[in-house]
Amino acid sequence: MLKSELIEIISNGENSGIEFKRDDIRPEQLAKEIVAMVNFQGGRVLLGVEDDGSISGLQRENTEEWVMNIIRDKVHPLVLPYYEKIKIDEEKSVAVITFPQGISKPYVMRHSGREEIYIRVGTTSQIATREQQMCLFELGGMLHTELPPVPGTDFVR
Repeated sequence: MLKSELIEIISNGENSGIEFKRDDIRPEQLAKEIVAMVNFQGGRVLLGVEDDGSISGLQRENTEEWVMNIIRDKVHPLVLPYYEKIKIDEEKSVAVITFPQGISKPYVMRHSGREEIYIRVGTTSQIATREQQMCLFELGGMLHTELPPVPGTDFVR
């Protein structure tokens, strides 16, 4: 990605497929955003960007390794992101983590001995409702719902 493309994405703000995060977030916060995006239509997490679109840059060393370890340890089933680091100026860089839509839905975040399913709703990542979870299981091919019978009818050939 070119620096000009990144600046344009940031200027357009967050949406269903773009999330801004500082790089000092807790691992489970990053995992939550990743899970929500792969359960939806994929997207990008921009590390080093504030919610208001200002660029704070990356402060952490070994950001790529940190991100990949979070994905390995907290996102299940495993997803493989595209990671790139874009230099903004001499002092600031932004990490762009890109995810395709997941094909093994539902994806879960593993944290504190629990598994939680998140979904992207507008610019937020929310815990999936029971109905949303059922849709995700169906999309992932893990659940095949059948049509309920209609009372007072029968099947005639």
